[in-house]
Amino acid sequence: MIGRIKGQLIEKKSDNVVIDVHGIGYVVYVTEKTARSLTLDNQSGDISLYSELIVKEDLLQLVGFLTQMEKDWFNLLRSVQGIGAKVALTILNTLNTDELLRAIRVKNELAFSSVSGIGSRMAQRLVVELSGRKDLIALEDEEASEIKDESSEQTIGIIKRKEIQQDALSALQNLGFKPAEAKSAIDKILAQKDLNDASLLVKEALRSLAKG
Repeated sequence: MIGRIKGQLIEKKSDNVVIDVHGIGYVVYVTEKTARSLTLDNQSGDISLYSELIVKEDLLQLVGFLTQMEKDWFNLLRSVQGIGAKVALTILNTLNTDELLRAIRVKNELAFSSVSGIGSRMAQRLVVELSGRKDLIALEDEEASEIKDESSEQTIGIIKRKEIQQDALSALQNLGFKPAEAKSAIDKILAQKDLNDASLLVKEALRSLAKG
């Protein structure tokens, strides 16, 4: 089994991407949301996706996910009769993992009916079959842990961005610009671009200040 794939993104479409791993291009099927989140840029380095290999008599299909949680939900959805890989990906493209869990908890069939290709009967089957599953508890625990991790990462990210802004502000002041003038230029740049490097932020701010 291929549980994870890492390599250079060399091509992407709305429903699949091609990842080059040591000279071999693997076609990996993904949701549209996942495809949009991946940048086709040779300078951005390797990408990594959790993966599931679908094996059929006439087909080998690799499916990719940004998180282990999405992969687990994909397999849980496919365990329901009538739900194949394509439909499971469509569901994940429409509902995030939190919305899926909430829909099953409160038996919200309309949430599944909002997914293209899911009728009322299939929506009912999804709610009935999944609400009684023991592995749903494991997904609830996993989601709680993931939310905690994401919160920690967001906090670290906020601190890092503030440090970058402060470094850029100090650099501009050392070059003779007034604090208010420098801060205004930095805020203007950050409103247009997401820069994670103090030197790049200073360069962009200097261009902006030169224009007046």
